[in-house]
Amino acid sequence: MTAVESSSSSGAGGRPLYKPRPSGLKRWAEPSATLALFIFLGLSAVYPLLDWTQVFPHDTDFGKGNLAFVFAYTVAAMGFNLLVGYSGQLGLAIAGLFALGGYGTGVLFEDGVPFFAAFFIIAAVAAIIGVIFAFPAARLKGFFLAIATLAFGELIVKLIELDDEVAGWLDTGGGTGKTLELFRLGGGTNTRTVFWMSYGALVFTYICFVILSRGRLGRTLKSVRDIEIATGPIGISSTRYKLIAFGLSAFTASMGGALFAQNATFINPGTFKTRLLVFLLVILIIGGVSRLWGPLIGAFFFVYIREKLQDVEELRILMFGIALMLAVLMLPGGFASLPSRLRESRYIQDLRKRMRALL
Repeated sequence: MTAVESSSSSGAGGRPLYKPRPSGLKRWAEPSATLALFIFLGLSAVYPLLDWTQVFPHDTDFGKGNLAFVFAYTVAAMGFNLLVGYSGQLGLAIAGLFALGGYGTGVLFEDGVPFFAAFFIIAAVAAIIGVIFAFPAARLKGFFLAIATLAFGELIVKLIELDDEVAGWLDTGGGTGKTLELFRLGGGTNTRTVFWMSYGALVFTYICFVILSRGRLGRTLKSVRDIEIATGPIGISSTRYKLIAFGLSAFTASMGGALFAQNATFINPGTFKTRLLVFLLVILIIGGVSRLWGPLIGAFFFVYIREKLQDVEELRILMFGIALMLAVLMLPGGFASLPSRLRESRYIQDLRKRMRALL
């Protein structure tokens, strides 16, 4: 008896406990679509595929830089999605860990550490910090967890903001900010380097996210989120899996921050305060919590609106607020849930029946 058959037989009324994997050619539909999307995103920096948006033109540093921002935000939001969407832990320290990645990688690189070594060292440090902090935080729930993690993220930013006279050894530039030493690959421009690094990080994070979220880890995190009280009696340590979720989320937040900082070239603590947390929540909620493509869709939406309304700050914030309210009220699954909602709508189902009758 296969796993699917077993799950089918154990479900209530013969209904499978989880969606069975498609068979035949259908099993290749999703990998093929994913590959096509990544090829499209890579080619959009070479050919005018997204020039019609006027925000991502392929032949300017402006367009490549905006795409790199989309990829960096997506990388950070994927880990955030794993923590909030899959494990149900409202951890809000992501802005501080994003700042740690940006500043930490930049400082180590200036001190002579190879860029990629600095990139992964700081991401590992962020993951360790995330796990250590998660030990006490895992005992908290809901509002209390949100406040504790938000304060922890603010603490990281406050440490970065300390004046040189107090913490000069950090070499963060204090509250005035820091101009970063830029990394370039093969003599190319910084923007081109950042674009391809961000693209590579996006592909790497996506593959890891799919493997983790669709394997035992993903299923266990969902059980911790939905039926935590039942996990103990069946031998699942919910605390252990919460620590893993916090650690992975911190790792990707640091990666996203490092890529963001190299793209921005100049960073200051104000960039990483509560406003960044709100922006990442906008990306996650509008794109779709617990949805594989939610972070990427949300990041495209966020960067597009940010650039289109860059001259009218108040209107931009208003647009994000309205979009957030509409998403919560009318589209809880975000833009990523639109295809499934359309497929399940009564109008589409009636249309299908009529088409079948005609054929």
